[in-house]
Amino acid sequence: MNTTIGVGLSDGRDGYSCGQQAVDAARQAFGSATVSLALLFTSHPRPDEVLKGVNAALGNVPLIGATSAGQYSHEGYVEQGAGVMLIQSDHIQFHPTVYRQRLFGGRKLLGKLRGIAKDGLGSANQHRALMLFPDDRSMNLDSVVDRAMTETAMLYDILGGPGPTTHDTPPRPPAVFHNKRLIHSGLSGAEILSQSPLGMALANGWTPLSGPYRVTQTDARRIIKLDGRPSWEVYEDFLTERALAYTAETLPRILLNHPIGVCEDGDCKVSVLMGFDDDGALKVTSPPAEGQLIHILATEPDAMVTAAERAIEHATQRLSAKPRAGALFIDCMSTGWVLEDAYPRQRAAVQSSLGDVPFLGFRSHGVLARLQGQTAGHFECSVGACLLPA
Repeated sequence: MNTTIGVGLSDGRDGYSCGQQAVDAARQAFGSATVSLALLFTSHPRPDEVLKGVNAALGNVPLIGATSAGQYSHEGYVEQGAGVMLIQSDHIQFHPTVYRQRLFGGRKLLGKLRGIAKDGLGSANQHRALMLFPDDRSMNLDSVVDRAMTETAMLYDILGGPGPTTHDTPPRPPAVFHNKRLIHSGLSGAEILSQSPLGMALANGWTPLSGPYRVTQTDARRIIKLDGRPSWEVYEDFLTERALAYTAETLPRILLNHPIGVCEDGDCKVSVLMGFDDDGALKVTSPPAEGQLIHILATEPDAMVTAAERAIEHATQRLSAKPRAGALFIDCMSTGWVLEDAYPRQRAAVQSSLGDVPFLGFRSHGVLARLQGQTAGHFECSVGACLLPA
């Protein structure tokens, strides 16, 4: 059994050439093998042109991916560029999927899954996983994971990252890729069926500092009340207790350094705080459910950087001693907001942990995960790792 992986980066100014150059760089390590699946992540201002360049270089190869805020590999770190991963395997199957609607309609999010069909349940491909890359605007990201868990009967591990809305002026909308198509509202992904265990893991460096507080009222994008009080009142009490002085200008930085999280058994599902509205409600991407207990969190710079190392360690354990063919890393872009030099340091930590194993990392709007023994949902300020067995 054999799996081959090639990774390439490009920071070319012209989108079409950027896509071609990323594929050419990946081909140098990949050789002439037939590509089973291509992954594309791009932070270039013209993702449509990058996609055209990648497809021109690859031909009719199954492709999935999303826009990102940056990409990194052994070659370095690039913004306004592209990263491509080419995968060939004779013991892992990849079945791309796409969903092209806002929110959820009556049809299935994932379509017909082969791994839980009658023939799939009895096959040698007993290790099942999903890679999912939605946009971060058109659907609730926690609900994406919930829906995927339901449709897979919880027989699959799930790992992915939303294409982020950039903070440029004006903001650029996210996009996802499926073969030759660029989609602004929807999801692309792949069902992965393997004869060998897959190494998927999630880690972050956040720990509880205050709380717990019970969530008593939410809506789609806000935590309205904690312990029956406006959320701002509870958070203001925390700032007073910790003697954290703030102004309208400094409050956003404090919010970044003290997000909220649902914590179980030492692991926290982190949600970045994007401010308060006039009613004192906390603005977040994926609010926790009413009735859940949350904490206000803190971290240390080294803990955030070593999260990638811990994710690799846990993912390697899941491979059951199989050698590693390559790795995909999903880094939340909010980590860079908290720690400005996070990505060069994380890249160095990944490279040190993996040695010469090829890898591609991309900056997303958090990590989507459902992993056995861990909390499921949309995780911010976290890193996800997917190691494919050789």
